[in-house]
Amino acid sequence: MKDNGVTVQAVLDGATFRRFAMFDVFFHQKRWRSPALFALILGAAAAVCFVLHERRGAVLLGSVLLAVALGLPAAYFLSYFLSVRAQAKRLDAGGGTAAYTVRLDGDGVRVTQGESAAEFSWAELLCAYRVEGCVYLYAAQRRAFLLPERCGGGGAWRMLQRHMAQEKVIDRCGGAA
Repeated sequence: MKDNGVTVQAVLDGATFRRFAMFDVFFHQKRWRSPALFALILGAAAAVCFVLHERRGAVLLGSVLLAVALGLPAAYFLSYFLSVRAQAKRLDAGGGTAAYTVRLDGDGVRVTQGESAAEFSWAELLCAYRVEGCVYLYAAQRRAFLLPERCGGGGAWRMLQRHMAQEKVIDRCGGAA
């Protein structure tokens, strides 16, 4: 059987980008762990200070440690959320132009953006996630291509399932095609 391939012109909007940004940072890269560990360690140090409240300056030091333990991670996440929001607004203001074109066929994946292009064999691809309304195709840990279903991502998902190793193709929306 001839594999005709699938072409997806990825048109990204703010909502699609926001969902991807949250998925990528918090689920795929798990970048919430470092701020949480930081808060946990400083919170424990603050708790020790509060237990030793009879010592001079212990409560003050505990309060400072607790403020830093909660404040720095909060500032980190707030900064991230605001930058994602700004990027999403820029995408919404862009008026729905195609960000890039992804061509999937029997040989692999070709991504074209303007005059530049990148090609990946099926074995080179890191993984693919199917979430509600979109497919996230990771060529590397920090390089992903979004294939919205409204742009043909559903056909791309079936192609990915056929050509990628089963453990690399992860369906996060319950399996309904």
